Amino acid sequence: MLQIINKISLAFFLVCTPFLIYGFGLETLQIMSKSSFSNYRWQAFLFGGVMFFPCLFLAKRYFYSGWCYLQTLEHELTHLLIGLLFLKIPTGIRVSAHEGGEVRQIGLGTTGQIWVTLAPYFFPTISIAILICAYFAGLNALFMLCILGWTTAFHLITNWSETSFRQTDLQKVGILKTILILPVMNLICYGSVLAFVAGGSKGFSRFWVDGFAEAFSLAVKLLFYNSTK
Repeated sequence: MLQIINKISLAFFLVCTPFLIYGFGLETLQIMSKSSFSNYRWQAFLFGGVMFFPCLFLAKRYFYSGWCYLQTLEHELTHLLIGLLFLKIPTGIRVSAHEGGEVRQIGLGTTGQIWVTLAPYFFPTISIAILICAYFAGLNALFMLCILGWTTAFHLITNWSETSFRQTDLQKVGILKTILILPVMNLICYGSVLAFVAGGSKGFSRFWVDGFAEAFSLAVKLLFYNSTK
């Protein structure tokens, strides 16, 4: 029964993908068009992002093994955390600097396995954790935005270097599902970060509500248009 529900929910999501891209893409474009980079919030976020690159240079030059280990650890922890959302119990984790890593989980068979497998390629774990804490605590400090900028740059760079169809994770899911899922999920996750930078907690909430509303509105318009032809 769970397998049937899993397949139906995945099929429904894939059908909704174009509408989600439209809705959240529209919201992201509006955020960018209305934002002023003279704003202190954006300056703090961008400063943090820029500061990531000298840190990356120094880490690769002097702490290369440690840096590789950190990247792998973050990657595997993302698998683990998303697995917990699907009630998968971690039974072991292996992390190495140069030989990859793995997380072993049990529970509910293969339910949600596609999301667990793809999670590191769209979910900026540290950035979302900071964002959620700031959201519920009502924090809008510029220092926190600097950290958010740094961690977002970290995720973007590491995700870019990891995302390749030679990756076993992506091969397990399949090229077609990967192509359909990753763009919209990256748009939603990173759009959420930009929405928080631009408008704080209210901007973050509005991004989600308006994104789904725009997606639903487009679906209704197309359905109504087809039904009247």
